Amino acid sequence: MRKIIFALSLALLSQGVFGAPKANLDAAATVNGVAIPNALIERSISLNVQQGKQDTPELRQLIKEEFINREVLAQQAAKLGLDKTPEGQAAFAEMKHNFMVELFLADYDKRHPISDSALKAEYDRQIAAIGDSAYEYRLSHIVTKTETDARNAMARVKKGEAFSKVAKDASIDPSAKDGGALGWLLPSQIVPAIANVVVNLNEGGMAAAPIEIPGGWQVIRLEEKRQFKAPKYDDVIPQLRAGLLQQQRLEAIKKLRESAKVIGNI
Repeated sequence: MRKIIFALSLALLSQGVFGAPKANLDAAATVNGVAIPNALIERSISLNVQQGKQDTPELRQLIKEEFINREVLAQQAAKLGLDKTPEGQAAFAEMKHNFMVELFLADYDKRHPISDSALKAEYDRQIAAIGDSAYEYRLSHIVTKTETDARNAMARVKKGEAFSKVAKDASIDPSAKDGGALGWLLPSQIVPAIANVVVNLNEGGMAAAPIEIPGGWQVIRLEEKRQFKAPKYDDVIPQLRAGLLQQQRLEAIKKLRESAKVIGNI
């Protein structure tokens, strides 16, 4: 079940603390004379629709009730003077800082949209980098804290226990609940030290020894492999756009950082 998404508003979160507009025609509701803007409700509705929810009277009422509850709590916090404490001031400053960052990034994305030609060029680049003869591998793994634990897990598998059962029993990785399954991966999506082992395994084969990784040891098994079939361009547009947006943001941050006067930089 998808969680309901509520639009964050620095103005709303500060209502009752620093004062807020009185009731007006654009208010969805008022709490002790403080207005909750309709625009905030509509933004929350929009965010939920983008995540696949239906714009229904029930959803609107749920969101409206949540903002009313938040306003009640904000006003009570102000009455108690919680916003005046050092902890409250620090938390509010951090919240404002994060809010401003998100405002900048949203504005930057809007002013620098990713063009269709850029998306297609990135798709072509990635496909060319993978190559026509690439294989992808369906992997499972067991992650343990120590090498001894990893070797014990391997011994259990070699004695006939199912790899998935041992993974559920011994692995500390979140994938344990799925029997250690990692799904289909390209070599480029795997840590090089592990990829070099995987490409030399036979289907159903397990690495000869545990592989040390940050925070533990990994036992890797190749379930099967197949020749990579490139996805259709239209099917990966969202992923391509997200990747290019992230790259674009990083470049913008780098330029701003280079032009900023930073003292005490590590």
